[in-house]
Amino acid sequence: MSFSSLFLFFFGAIGVFNSFLISLYFILRRRQQSNLLFGLFLLFLSERALRSLIYFFSSITPNDYSKFGPITFLFIGPFLLFYVLSVIKPTHKILDYWKHYILFWMAIAISMHLVFPFRADPIFYKAYILKAINIQWLIHILISGVLVYKTVNKIQAKKEKCSFKNIWLYSLIAAVLVLWVIYFFVSFNYFVIGSITFSVLFYSFFLYFNLNKKKYTIIFRNEKRHAIKKIDNSTEAIIVKKLNTLMKEQKLYKNPNLKASEIAQKLNISPHQFSQLLNDNLGKNFAIFINTYRVEEAKLMIMSNTKYTLEAIGNESGFNSKSSFYGYFKKQIGMTPSLYRKQVLSSKL
Repeated sequence: MSFSSLFLFFFGAIGVFNSFLISLYFILRRRQQSNLLFGLFLLFLSERALRSLIYFFSSITPNDYSKFGPITFLFIGPFLLFYVLSVIKPTHKILDYWKHYILFWMAIAISMHLVFPFRADPIFYKAYILKAINIQWLIHILISGVLVYKTVNKIQAKKEKCSFKNIWLYSLIAAVLVLWVIYFFVSFNYFVIGSITFSVLFYSFFLYFNLNKKKYTIIFRNEKRHAIKKIDNSTEAIIVKKLNTLMKEQKLYKNPNLKASEIAQKLNISPHQFSQLLNDNLGKNFAIFINTYRVEEAKLMIMSNTKYTLEAIGNESGFNSKSSFYGYFKKQIGMTPSLYRKQVLSSKL
């Protein structure tokens, strides 16, 4: 191997190796869902750069590794898309199904390997299968770009300054698009360009975030430490809408042992964020918030099920004791449940 080839291999390999370490850091020490998704995205993108490097220096290609071909490339686009979505719309309902989406592509990858083994006909694989995988990757890149573009347009329509998060996402998508162009249009014999470009982009981002620690905490922050400001109105509206839908459809309040962390998990936000939403944005603590729903449920039962005892109605509504049922009901409605029932009965006569 010549000195220039050795240098190219070393520079490409060191970038890929470090990106693998960074991806594992985000996966193993995640503080929020977006960090996990970013780590998985970076892991599979690094794996593609590694394969390109190995392909260029084919004399060191390990058979056990290369026989699976490029089926793992199918996961780059999906993880990029869900990472972008987790940053711009962290409470979006579709984020609850990211694992299902990945399992879908995993099933396709396994099927491709069984039906079209890479080692059986690598020429066919490179001519057709790899091209299809690249198109799938491009579609996810474009969808990610559209999501960021729409978010930035909304911000500009409100005459607000574009956040660094959106600038970061634009930069990330642009970098990934550059890699896609290289891998799609450059000849297989020059795939090492993709690995070198990957290393350059990786070190550029790495050095930037090392020199700008504040920017790093904005993008990859620990939610529990940094989510101390009041949630903005647009995010609040999204979470509250999802919260009301969740309470009405699943009626979680009927569980007398319901915890705030359980609701936060269903909303795909941290318990700290949920507590912040209730206290700072809605002006309620968890007990008042959940018992408001229970009182409304008790009212409906009193109006429609007059044969039930008041104690049974309180239990069915989610109250764990008669005293708490009577106390919250009177505080919210202005009268005891028994007096409210008398008024309901008299109005039906």
